Amino acid sequence: MKALLPAFAVALALTGCSFVQMGYNQLDRLIAWRLDDYLPMYSAQRAVVEPAVTRLVDWHCATQLPAYSAWLRTVDADMRSGLSVARANAHIDQALGFGHEIARRAAREVGPLMVGATPAQIEAFNKRMKKSNRDYVEDWVPAQLALIDDWARDVRSNGEDGMESRRRWQAALADVLARRNAERDAVISDLETLFVSPGNVFTPGYSAAFDANRARAAEALSALSASLTPAQRKHLQNEAASLIADIEQIACRRSESSLQARS
Repeated sequence: MKALLPAFAVALALTGCSFVQMGYNQLDRLIAWRLDDYLPMYSAQRAVVEPAVTRLVDWHCATQLPAYSAWLRTVDADMRSGLSVARANAHIDQALGFGHEIARRAAREVGPLMVGATPAQIEAFNKRMKKSNRDYVEDWVPAQLALIDDWARDVRSNGEDGMESRRRWQAALADVLARRNAERDAVISDLETLFVSPGNVFTPGYSAAFDANRARAAEALSALSASLTPAQRKHLQNEAASLIADIEQIACRRSESSLQARS
């Protein structure tokens, strides 16, 4: 389920290439594939999940992409005119807010359809999550880990905090997915909490590190804005305009399901 959010990030990345429309229109298939990769679905389950994912993507296109364009214009203007730490924090809040909106919608639209997983499905889910955790660690070579630790020693907790927080979140999600005869509203509420407020199950050290890293990111963005040369500001403006144009060129589907999903 958590794979929904990276999938939407992929959609945004696609806006930087010439295959924007084609890539975005395949997003529902990508999300369904990723869901099936983490929690193998049986045919009857897939038959209801896939249309729900399509409705989710249609809602995202119709309601969220216009907000992204407006936000990017504001970010561009602030970066070129001089981004204060307060404004950087506001933009970080907005970016997190976009993610929260997607998470809430996913919890309502798709989440309940994934609940009631069989023991075999939960076993497959846990194995996939363990592999994901191994990949998360193995992607970093020792020299890179040392550089990261040197850079962030004053603001982040140790790697064990991060891994333990991942495990706690994954275990909580597996618990929700394994429920039988659960009330829909209770499932939606618990999934929203996991997706929107994952810090509730994180270790105290990891939660503190997240807050500290966020503050440092705002300061870094402000400093970067102040350091831009006139040529860099012009380049940033051109890049932002190109990205906004790509987003606004995406043609949303106008199916009945997408109209219902906008409500």
